[in-house]
Amino acid sequence: MTTGTIATKGTRLYFAVDGSEILKVACATGIQGLGGPGTQINQTCLDSEEMEYFKGMKDPAQVTVPVNFIPRSAAHQALQDLDESGDIVSWMIVLSDQDDAPVTLDSDGALASPGPTTVEFKAYVADFEIDIQTNEIVRATLNLQRSGPKNWNFPAADLA
Repeated sequence: MTTGTIATKGTRLYFAVDGSEILKVACATGIQGLGGPGTQINQTCLDSEEMEYFKGMKDPAQVTVPVNFIPRSAAHQALQDLDESGDIVSWMIVLSDQDDAPVTLDSDGALASPGPTTVEFKAYVADFEIDIQTNEIVRATLNLQRSGPKNWNFPAADLA
């Protein structure tokens, strides 16, 4: 194994409800889409030889989270409520390179990092789609539309 890599086993996704309660997304099986390209701003003049651009604001991508649906989960019930309300809430991905230090709320109701490797962002639930198939468990896909920047908390750099 390459030095410094992080296993996905033990990664957790949390969200804040009403700025006062922290819930963990039960049985997430993946997380994709933390990117978001910068927009292109055209600055081409009539006498330019080729198109000329500079980078504009980032356009946050949707974060997709497949889950094994658990209807008795308070978190999954809250996700259904957020899907209906459209409320923008704080989310945090906690990678597995740290102990089980709890995620907390700061004075603004945003999730605060237990460190060392986390990413916090604001998002609303764009969709919480349930998938029911033959000879399978019930699954769901959580789609989060990020609003604003993502805030990474990294450990101290000690590798080249």
